[in-house]
Amino acid sequence: MLIKKIKQDLVNHIKSGDKIKISITRLLIAALKDKEISLRNNQDFDELIDDNMVMEIINKMIKQRKIAAQTYEEANRNDLAGKELEEAQLLSHYLPSQLSEVQLKTKVEEIIKVVDAKSLRDMSKVMKVIKENLNGKCDMQVASNLVKSKLSE
Repeated sequence: MLIKKIKQDLVNHIKSGDKIKISITRLLIAALKDKEISLRNNQDFDELIDDNMVMEIINKMIKQRKIAAQTYEEANRNDLAGKELEEAQLLSHYLPSQLSEVQLKTKVEEIIKVVDAKSLRDMSKVMKVIKENLNGKCDMQVASNLVKSKLSE
């Protein structure tokens, strides 16, 4: 399971003394604990944090860091932007390899055919299948934009 790997990596980072890796791994573990607590509060005990949820959280954290890096670059704070991008790179280590845009486009076209989507009204069906099959392997915003453009043709 991915959570066990993350916790083991934290131990290894502490042993090696790499402060940036320790910091980002602790932030990730804290975000996972927050998710677990929110699930408990909603009485969704059957829903354990699985690898898909972990990947969603990691993707969210990466997206936050990329937005922050962009903001820092606009403010001419390249030192802080570099730190944010480095953290995003460290987090992406836990994700499966990302699909290229061409591969994603092919997958989206296949899913649209399988679901038999004809118009934008069918977008939710297509996105549901994409989320089930490609979660963590692509940026869902890019996938959503591809689906929207294909269905509006």
